[in-house]
Amino acid sequence: MAMLSGSQAEAIAAHQGDVAAIAAVLQRALGHANGLEVSGRSPELYVFVAVEHFPDLLATDRVLQETLQALAPVPFQRVRIYGSDLQRDRLTLHHEFDLTPTPLGTAWLHSPLKPSGVGAIAPPDASATTPPPRPMPWWALTGGMAAGMALLVGLWGLRPAPVEGDRPPSVARAVPSGLPPFDQATSPPDVLPLPPVDAEQPLPFMPQTATIALHPPGSERALGPVSWPPLPPSTVTLKAVGDMIPGTDYPGDRLPADPTLLFRGVQQYLGEVDIVFGNFEGTLTTQPDSAKDISRGMTFAFRTPPAFAAVIQQAGFNVLSVANNHSWDFFEAGFEDTIAHIQQAGMYAVGRKDEIVLVPVRDQTLAFIGFSYLDEHNTLHDLAAATALVQRANAQADVVIISVHAGAEGTDALVVRDQTEYFFSENRGNLVQFSRAMIDAGADLILGHGPHVPRALELYGDRLIVYSLGNFLGYRTLSTVGPLGASMILQVQLTTQGEFVNGRIIPAALDLDGVPTIDQTFRTVSLVRALTQQSFPETPLIIDEDGFIWHRDRPPEVRQP
Repeated sequence: MAMLSGSQAEAIAAHQGDVAAIAAVLQRALGHANGLEVSGRSPELYVFVAVEHFPDLLATDRVLQETLQALAPVPFQRVRIYGSDLQRDRLTLHHEFDLTPTPLGTAWLHSPLKPSGVGAIAPPDASATTPPPRPMPWWALTGGMAAGMALLVGLWGLRPAPVEGDRPPSVARAVPSGLPPFDQATSPPDVLPLPPVDAEQPLPFMPQTATIALHPPGSERALGPVSWPPLPPSTVTLKAVGDMIPGTDYPGDRLPADPTLLFRGVQQYLGEVDIVFGNFEGTLTTQPDSAKDISRGMTFAFRTPPAFAAVIQQAGFNVLSVANNHSWDFFEAGFEDTIAHIQQAGMYAVGRKDEIVLVPVRDQTLAFIGFSYLDEHNTLHDLAAATALVQRANAQADVVIISVHAGAEGTDALVVRDQTEYFFSENRGNLVQFSRAMIDAGADLILGHGPHVPRALELYGDRLIVYSLGNFLGYRTLSTVGPLGASMILQVQLTTQGEFVNGRIIPAALDLDGVPTIDQTFRTVSLVRALTQQSFPETPLIIDEDGFIWHRDRPPEVRQP
């Protein structure tokens, strides 16, 4: 048998579902793409691409579709393509299509990829073979490849348990050295538990995220100073982050061996302000029984040992929201345990129904109220009750800050719309309507979280609305694929009456284990700038390329270099 060329072997691996090979084939077919990221878990494949000019993006989309239809990767039945052109600095393409169950023909294997037009390739002749049922028995092509192909097909079934995200699902991630493998009880019935692995070795049989020059070379730059020049002490300065899960011990052990490493990459940027806020998405409890049936697909329960409260406090946090869809994972007892442990660690817990949490800041009083789309908390579905609660808080405090966990989830939920959002048939509320109504009632700052991706900012009546802060920490629990791994520390400065003065997006990114580090490519800044322009083109907010935010009619007089 003749030896296969590198491109032929690559095509075989891509057809079998190796996303690194898929990425390589796509990159060679495109040639001109500035950035390409491929990830997925059966049955869906995700492709994120960036090009210089919008017309090239349209051609790129066509080439990607033709190439993927020709490859027909066995584990995937649907493709989602997300594209942006660097000239416009915004998301300008979202295309979904089903893959035709066509085998990779011998014409493909024995002819190299040939450009035809702008980065296009000539797909194989569909008439060259008769499509058998999927998956195609690749070993039938050559007898000498039988054992190898059988092994690849068999090993493909070893996939990790799904993790919170929820769209797109997480790609596989290597288990860090010294940590236990995923517990079999966390996997759906058709998924085998992972064997122990060496952290230094890749897992070639598992789907991985494949990234090729997602940002053009040289796009990295130092973050530089993160603060504006000091303002009078009468202002209030706050830093806020999104969803945080520092690991779980239910039903198996997914906890870090050294919890102090969780915030090491970002901790120096969490200080020097009055308030550091985050959404704690889980429980701090030892309750044994969960309120959720995790044997059902896409159902998760998170339980973190109470000692982790001190880790979060030592990282710099002093206010945590517990109004979210995981706060009752272990019934009301687990919810109350969580609040008690947060308070014992010296922080404020925000999220009990009908409760206003008053936080003193020098000679000012800040009021925090937690909302979600669930009846166990203050719910955004009851605008009358929410309005009354905000009005009551406004009478007790100088500044009223709303934490709200709502909205659809995943990469499909990047764009904010003034309409009710649904996720898996759940009514997740209309965040635009709720946020504006709360400001009309007297709220001064809206901190949204829950979609697991960053969203747009809006200035409404001189008050800032943050529609989603995205993920911030999800140790072996949250998906970090594409925008799900784009994170931020949002710094906001307010007057003592709650008016927005200025702000800064401090960009961060989550690694494959869901741990944040500062992102020197400023990906989140570019994303939030584009989404803000797309969702709220009339908002008077200006967000520059370094992440600084101000009112367009009140530009800053002095800026740090």
